[in-house]
Amino acid sequence: MSLLHRVAAVLVLAPLLAACGPPPAPAPHVLLVTVDTLRPDYLGVYGQQLPTSPTLDRLLADATVFERALAPVGRTTPSLASLMTGAYPHRTGVRRLTNRLRPQVRTLAEILWAETFQTRAVVTNHVLDPRRDLDRGFKRYVFHAGALPAARLSDLAEAELRSLDPKRPAFVWLHYLDPHEPYAPPEHLVETFSPGYDGPYRTAFALDAHGDGNSADALGRGIAAHRNPLPEHVNAHIRRLYAASIRSWDDELERVVRTANQVWGDDWVLVFTADHGESLGEHDYYWDHGDYVYNAGTRIPLAIRLPPSHPWHGARRCSEWVSLVDVTPTLVELLGLTVPPAFAAQLEGRSLVPCLRGEPLPEQPVFAESGHSYFPDLVRRRVRHDISGRFRAVVRGDWKLIWTPYRPGDDAYELYDVRNDPAETQNLYDPKHPAAAQLEGDLRSWLARAEGEPTPPEESVDPRDLEALRAMGYIE
Repeated sequence: MSLLHRVAAVLVLAPLLAACGPPPAPAPHVLLVTVDTLRPDYLGVYGQQLPTSPTLDRLLADATVFERALAPVGRTTPSLASLMTGAYPHRTGVRRLTNRLRPQVRTLAEILWAETFQTRAVVTNHVLDPRRDLDRGFKRYVFHAGALPAARLSDLAEAELRSLDPKRPAFVWLHYLDPHEPYAPPEHLVETFSPGYDGPYRTAFALDAHGDGNSADALGRGIAAHRNPLPEHVNAHIRRLYAASIRSWDDELERVVRTANQVWGDDWVLVFTADHGESLGEHDYYWDHGDYVYNAGTRIPLAIRLPPSHPWHGARRCSEWVSLVDVTPTLVELLGLTVPPAFAAQLEGRSLVPCLRGEPLPEQPVFAESGHSYFPDLVRRRVRHDISGRFRAVVRGDWKLIWTPYRPGDDAYELYDVRNDPAETQNLYDPKHPAAAQLEGDLRSWLARAEGEPTPPEESVDPRDLEALRAMGYIE
């Protein structure tokens, strides 16, 4: 191992091994629930007034809720690769929906499998095909290529939970696709969330790549997302369809939790999060995600619920910025794992255990980049559409800086006061602003870390992946 990697291993493991009294016995079971395209502000636990998430709200009433969490990319595969490895996309090599995880990058499931955990995954989304290598370490990886409804995925999840030996530790990952577009909740929820509406898209709304007469006025995904022509009352109804789609998922969560309790009793950890958010009109970007790094598409919910018997069990709120790359280091510490030095060196996140103990979390910068765009000519401000031209963002405290590579001078930057302007409507960038100087330094350091990592080529896409992207409406 190089000196740099040895230093990295020490820096990562030091907080994991820091003494804070004798650590409690680790809980033997973990249920990781990720939900596709889920904004935190549409959940009751984050202040939403619509009845989108009663089951989740009850479940998280005695959990640690992270109020400001960020996805490293607003796209599914890159973001979940970072979740499972504790590393940003420049290290995982997953920069597009169809990239494979680098062979040398190990996953949390591989570490847990080596520690004799039973490892299971039940996932739905075309791009989570095992060819992405996110199945590494899972003894069973139940993958459904289509848009499996939440009810069906919960059926499969219950079956997997019941197949486990409750006397052996287990790690189970469930990935739900709801509420990813198309927003098509059950009709009784449409009536609950949008009563009296009788206009276009009354019960469902869908985008596709080319427009077929049934979606977005046949304009196609690019125009509908980037140049939305719909009147505001219709857009407001579509937002309520999105909210109702969340509720249709939440209604299916309760029985999975009930089954977990039947199998494991109370002795299990819940980690709940999302792969990314969804833009619902912010910055004139609708019903999509990944093309920008604004909060609508990159902010995510994140919560960890410990067993009632655990000494750190209880309701807490953590207000510092955290990232999906922090989940793996957190579970490494929480489960008392001994990890190989190479795995420790790969981790770019930090353990969030201090928050679980009720202690303040030191302020650190958190980073994000935009994803591959399928409609590059419609993306505002961006100059180049290769990886080097992607938007980058860094957030620290109350301030967020966005950098657009290859734009000249000060026009390359946006600076937002995210406490007082969470929708990022007022660009306050000034090179003399004290927050700008600090964040520019943070961003330079992060980009320098990426310089030693190979950039995946803009390879031709496998025909099977083309079909998957076509099925999801990204391409014609």
